[in-house]
Amino acid sequence: MRVIFFLIAIPLLISFAIAGVSAAPWVPTKPTQKRRLIDQLQLQPGMKIYDLGSGTGTLLFAAHKKEPGVQAVGFEISLFPYIIAKLHELFARTKGAVTTKFRNLFKQDLSDADLIFVFLLNKCYPRLQAKFAKELKPECIVVVEAWPLHGIQAYKVIREKGLLPVYLYKGKNLAA
Repeated sequence: MRVIFFLIAIPLLISFAIAGVSAAPWVPTKPTQKRRLIDQLQLQPGMKIYDLGSGTGTLLFAAHKKEPGVQAVGFEISLFPYIIAKLHELFARTKGAVTTKFRNLFKQDLSDADLIFVFLLNKCYPRLQAKFAKELKPECIVVVEAWPLHGIQAYKVIREKGLLPVYLYKGKNLAA
């Protein structure tokens, strides 16, 4: 029994550590924060949405619920939230419109994104901003929760008492 426990626990702990070191530990977004984020965005059918470090995918499912015509993809490197997201996909019946991939977000091509969610630690921002500058379309919207991107002016900042600030950027402003 102990061997089985360790065979399960060790990969989970390693994946949590990798996520925490590379971009951020898994911290679920509060339901109120999620609703506020989704309500502020003008989602359109056909939009390609990425969530970098998507956790259990709840933000992706909320976006799809508001606008069923979006294609929402999450990238998660921590095993436990990824498994929860895959179970959610299985039972949500979104017909492939919402999916989570067990991948390193820094190794994904973001060039077709219309909207990107970022709720990561700001220590990874320099690497992320360099990636954005190379890959994003000028009209891509980048939604950053909690900490602003370094040296770039957001076109909109959403502040509400008791919730983390949200910064909205356009891809054209992220180019080097």
